Amino acid sequence: MKRYFSDLIVDFLEQQNIEYVTFNPGASFRGIHDSLVYREDSPDILMACHEEIAVAIAHGYYKASNNHMAVFLHANVGLLHGSMAIFNAWCDRVPLLLIGGNGPIDAAKRRPWIDWIHTSQNIESVVKDFVKWCDQPTSQKATIESLYRAVKLMNTEMQAPCYIAVDFDVQEQELESTAKLLPMTAAAPSRLPAADSRFIADLTEKLLSARMPVLILDFSGREPATVAPLISLAERVGMAVIDRGNRFNFPNTHPLNVSHAPPEALKEADLILAIEVQDLAGALGAFLPVIDGMPATEGVTLITLGTNDTLPSKWAADYQQFVPVTQSVIADTLTSIEALDASVAEAMESCPSTERLARIHRLGEHHHRARTAWSTEAQQLGMEGGEIHVAAAVSEIFQAVKNREWVLTNTGSLTIDGWVKKIWDMERPGSYLGLNGGGGLGYGLGASIGAAIAHRHDERLCIDLQADGDFLYTPSALWTLSSYDAPLLIVMMNNRLYLNSTQHAERIAKARERTEDLSHVATSFYEAPVDFVTIAEGFGIKSYPRIENLDEIGTVIGEAVNYITSQRKPALVEIRMK
Repeated sequence: MKRYFSDLIVDFLEQQNIEYVTFNPGASFRGIHDSLVYREDSPDILMACHEEIAVAIAHGYYKASNNHMAVFLHANVGLLHGSMAIFNAWCDRVPLLLIGGNGPIDAAKRRPWIDWIHTSQNIESVVKDFVKWCDQPTSQKATIESLYRAVKLMNTEMQAPCYIAVDFDVQEQELESTAKLLPMTAAAPSRLPAADSRFIADLTEKLLSARMPVLILDFSGREPATVAPLISLAERVGMAVIDRGNRFNFPNTHPLNVSHAPPEALKEADLILAIEVQDLAGALGAFLPVIDGMPATEGVTLITLGTNDTLPSKWAADYQQFVPVTQSVIADTLTSIEALDASVAEAMESCPSTERLARIHRLGEHHHRARTAWSTEAQQLGMEGGEIHVAAAVSEIFQAVKNREWVLTNTGSLTIDGWVKKIWDMERPGSYLGLNGGGGLGYGLGASIGAAIAHRHDERLCIDLQADGDFLYTPSALWTLSSYDAPLLIVMMNNRLYLNSTQHAERIAKARERTEDLSHVATSFYEAPVDFVTIAEGFGIKSYPRIENLDEIGTVIGEAVNYITSQRKPALVEIRMK
């Protein structure tokens, strides 16, 4: 039986334990497509109606499972379509295996017209500034080598997407004897060591002698095993915790977590430990005075631990504002945190704890007051001006699902996300997957589908708090959701606005002393509202009548949850809100 090079590519995916591939079909990788369909034991295919959706599906799948889903992108046009979602994954530090097709580099083998416009020299130039590594190999042996290198590099810290373009002609060639798989371990990532013992000992001493130590977290939860030793470390030292929330890093119900309401005492911070923090200036500015655009850190020992400095972009300023620090250490996060926690535990045997216990008590009281105030505020906002306030909606949704083992796959917008972190009880790794990374709309539904696929065979309830504006970028993702029966609860948070744009319109009008009554022009859907229930029904998804009263939310969400858990199929609930 003849074997083709595309068959070997599928062998590679199987060897690397990739269970799913996702793509919008295209001729430039038709050879690989055929090999996937022909082989019964090949990875399952999830077809998407747009490359932005396909990339987002793999993005969400990885964050929910820490496993990879390969993405295929059709030639230059597919790569261009997928580029926004690739940028999101880059900013979110998510490793994705992106395999693109390209028309025959050998011009003599191109079909008229279509192969010419869909063939690019240096095709990877479309995304090279926001992937970790890319390549355009032109032989079978070189392509295999590139695939192994891509998997190795994308999983090595700092993690990020890698892109390989596979020549149309090469993938359809008969398999050459020199093209063979390497051992599976050839793609194993390189590992960073833990921070050295001298650093650990010095930091231990600083932590235990600090008057007001602060722990800032951001992406440490990419490794879920960091959560337990971070809780232990914070409790031993009595540290105030500021969680920037790009992952589940620390329980928001823990009394040391003062993320969204830092107490005045934090202005007296004398030691700050920032672990895997992307926007350090923004994090510090949340509780320190800001002078001339820079947080005031004079007299503060500021120490960073993480891997951000290993992957600065030369194109996008996602590395954020430069902050002078006392010491910056690149090391493996998990093993370093574990070593630090053990060192602190040993040192505390001879360290007085009266001041630490008093600090823990003060922080705990502040935390409790803030959480109570937020819950009260959400209840008071309720129906504001005859419409459901977003805070009240978030609160009611939580009450309806809090006794389930839920996974919050997407929170749609900074407004929704902020209220979720104030009101929901997020206490376990895997319960919250974070935002989109790059601020690019169109992420939420695709990423939530990927997460639901990751949990399709367990009992967890995947919940997408879906912003309406974000949804309208990629509504055809509902086809994939419906076709593959991904058990997902979509709660359409419909305020009929691009809220952030409306807010900017209000600010600029106010600054120019003009009327703010026109801020909704070209930022809202007021004049032509969207019927999301009908859209979902058109894709065969179970939907419920639009909710317009606060007291309906619990009942309808409960019905939808029962349907999803019993049928293992998706459902959509639309809430009209302010």
